[in-house]
Amino acid sequence: MRAFAKAIKTFVGGFDLPAYSVGSVPDDVQVPYLVYPLNEPEWNQKTSFYVQGWFRTTSNAELTAKADEIIKTIGIGITLKTDSGYLVIYPESPLVQMMVEGDYRSFYINLSINCYQMPGAYPETPKETSEEGETNAET
Repeated sequence: MRAFAKAIKTFVGGFDLPAYSVGSVPDDVQVPYLVYPLNEPEWNQKTSFYVQGWFRTTSNAELTAKADEIIKTIGIGITLKTDSGYLVIYPESPLVQMMVEGDYRSFYINLSINCYQMPGAYPETPKETSEEGETNAET
């Protein structure tokens, strides 16, 4: 697992609910659970990010409590250490949106990520330089 994906999975999975990247949610998943995208930005670039929580409930109390927990953890920004650098997650506007789809309710927390991964974090990054000054990249 790449450093970015591992750090994001650990972070989102740290809120006492199952966490899945978009496209990897099992068909038979039980609510509540969290969903997040894996849009990895380039070095020192910002990309949109979100955490979406899904619940089967008639009340917003459980959703609001979990959304508040995530928002308080992020604060004005949180730094996640990775195996090859770090990521910074920031709140964006509008911060939270609530949605209702039939028997299901969800929250959607708008965030962004800046990526500061060290060389070698990406397969296309040259890792070695020969004596002649040529670089050898993994393919």
